[in-house]
Order: sequence, then C-alpha cells, then structure tokens
Amino acid sequence: MTTAYHRALATPGAVRFVPAAFIGRLPIAMISVGTVLFVQARTDSYGLGGAVAATSAVGEALLAPRLGRALDRFGQARVLLACLVCHLAAMATLIATVAAGAPHPVWFTAALVAGGSLPPVAACSRARWSARLSGDELLGTALALESALDELVFVLGPVLVTMLAVLVTPAAGLIAAMVFLTAGTTALVFLRDTDPGPRDAEITTRPRMLRDPGTRTVLVVFFCIGLAFGGVDVSMVAFAREEGLAAVGGLLVGLFAGGSALSGLVYGARDHSRPLPDRFLRAATFMAFGMTLPLAGVALPLMIPLALLAGATSSPTLITGNALVERLVDAQARTEGFTWLTMAVVSGLAAGTPVAGMLVDSGGAHHGLLVTAVAGLTIGIAALLGRRAIASRHGSAASRPGVGSTQPAATALDGGGAAPARATTAL
Repeated sequence: MTTAYHRALATPGAVRFVPAAFIGRLPIAMISVGTVLFVQARTDSYGLGGAVAATSAVGEALLAPRLGRALDRFGQARVLLACLVCHLAAMATLIATVAAGAPHPVWFTAALVAGGSLPPVAACSRARWSARLSGDELLGTALALESALDELVFVLGPVLVTMLAVLVTPAAGLIAAMVFLTAGTTALVFLRDTDPGPRDAEITTRPRMLRDPGTRTVLVVFFCIGLAFGGVDVSMVAFAREEGLAAVGGLLVGLFAGGSALSGLVYGARDHSRPLPDRFLRAATFMAFGMTLPLAGVALPLMIPLALLAGATSSPTLITGNALVERLVDAQARTEGFTWLTMAVVSGLAAGTPVAGMLVDSGGAHHGLLVTAVAGLTIGIAALLGRRAIASRHGSAASRPGVGSTQPAATALDGGGAAPARATTAL
C-alpha cells in the first residue's frame, strides 16, 4: 500500500506543498467545533453556538466557488494572501465580540465574513496535484491521499480544539486555528513553483455543475455528507458531556474521522475493477448504512467502536466523488470545480450543525444524531436516483478531448491509482 503513496509523493514539489496544505487545513476541523464550544461556554446554549458556526459555513459556501474561480484566474498566491488577512481580522472580531458580550448580530456578521474569506487550502492542494499529474496513473492515488489527509485533519482538529477549550480557555481552540491557518497558507503562498495559475485571460471556461444532472447528483451527495458531519460534530460533543467526560467529545469526533482516514488510505492504494460511477454508488450505499450506526451508541464504550466504523464508510464516497469531478470538469476550471464540492459540504454543515444543536438542546445527543442518520439515508437515495446520469456523463467525458482523455488518467480515476497488476473487488 505504501508504494503507491511513496511514488505519488515523489512528484516534484509534493513533499513541500502537501505538509503546508495539511497544516493550513487543520482549522477546517477546528473552527466549527471551536465556535460551538466558545459560544456555549459564554451562553450555555448549543443551539446558539451551532447557529454561529453555521453562519460561518454559510459564508464559506457562498464564496467558495467564486474564490475557486479567482484562484484559477489569478493564481493561488495573490488570492490566498488576501483571504488570509480578511479571515484573521474577522476571527479576531468574533472572539472579541463574543467575549465582550456584544449584540448577537455582530457575532453573526463576523462569523459570516470569517467563513467567506477562509482560504480554500484543500482545493488548492488538489489543483496542484491535478496540474502536476494530469494524464498520470498516480493522480487517483494522490486524490485518495488528499481525502485521507482531510479525514486526518478531522481526527486531530476536534481533539485539539476541545482539549484547548476545556483545559486552557474557551477561546484557545480558535486562536490555535488562526495560527495553523497562517502558517500553512503562508507556506503555500511562497511555493509558487507548484502554483497552477494564473490562467490565460482569454480562457473563459467555467464548470456548469448545477446544469448537469450527473454533477448535480455529486453535489447533493456532498451536501448530505456535510449534514451528516454537522450532526456528528455537535452530537458527539454533547454525548460526551452527558456521560460526564466533556474532554472526550473531540476524541469521539476524531475517531469518526479516524475511521474514514484509515479506510481512505486503504481504498486509495487498491486497484479497482469496477467503473468509477459504480464505485461511487456502492460507496454511497455503504455510507447510508454507516451513518445510522451512532444511534446505537447508548454508552461510551459502545459509542467508541461505532464512531470508528461509521467514519470508515465515508471516505470512499468522498474519494470517488472528487475523482468524478476531476474527470468531468475542464482542466482550466478545476480549482473552481473542487471548491464547488467544498461549497456543498460546508452548506450541509451550515444546515446540519444548528439543527443538530437545537435537537440536542431539546432532547439530548441522540436526537442530534438523527440528523446524521437521515443525511446518510439521503446520500444513498440520491446516488441511486442519479446513477444513470453519472454513468452517462462519465462516459461522455472519457471520450471528450482535453478532459481526462489520456489513457493513464483513465486508469488513475477508474482504477484508484494502484498498481495495475492487482485486481481486487471494489466496494
């Protein structure tokens, strides 16, 4: 398994931009939980904390595709730096106004700006891989590595932010997120040799993801993934508090993401004989079942393995969804295509987090987990209903010049990026 990833990391520049992007994306998993904990500590309300966190996600969802378009058009360095300055100012305002007990509209405004200006580090990293490995069989492995790193972020981020908030001060987690974001984003800004932009000003290609039924299906699935993650973030923290172990909340969220990270690493290193659309449907079906598992966690010793198993069903869906978009979107607009997926996930978070918070406030942690279970079932239904559109769109993209038309690229995306000699059964 390690051979495929070793080969991918041997790509020129990868050993520099991958660690930078990893550090820069840690705040993705820290800001939401950290905001909930910080506001809850000041107001004693998970619902209000979830609403503020959701507002940040709304801001990110609204601007993510536009930031992706700017990254493709002007290059990553200039856009990332501007986003970083704006985000840090907004986060500092949010922390100060919540601590001072300022009117709630000020909190929501600061959260909206902070989310809207969050540097899209993960999309930038995927775009760098795509630019470096376009037409290479290792691209599928690289995208799987990115998804695994995303999940590792959600292992470490919630644990770190919860420990800092509980053991140091409620605002410590958010402050740490600002430090990580500054370090990672600044490093990417200076790594200009792997920056795929700027795009030629005469090229006006834009992904029409909302007009195509196949890509719409992927976006709906990713939106529901965000719903599920929002339910997990709030409900697991609340469950740990109900058990009298508040500091364990981040660990439970981390176990969920840890299961996803492990399954993603295994999945990305395997060779898959089934076509990519079939694997996407199978992954979504398994995730539909997996998201219901935490409802059975009636006590902490039972919740720990269930969180791990539930998380393990999510990464293959994320990997195959990203691979589909990489295949279907023109290379000149690929960063924007990836940010559309980010928009879908954070929109789901924006909807799922406050709903789960309100359900937790009214009925306890397991009521909040209903959001995760319903979202999981919707993932399976959406993938099933859109299977024909995805298969049709995938087939036409494979034969269209300039969009995944080379044979090595097709091997990477349809085969998972592993050594062709292996032929194991896919999901």
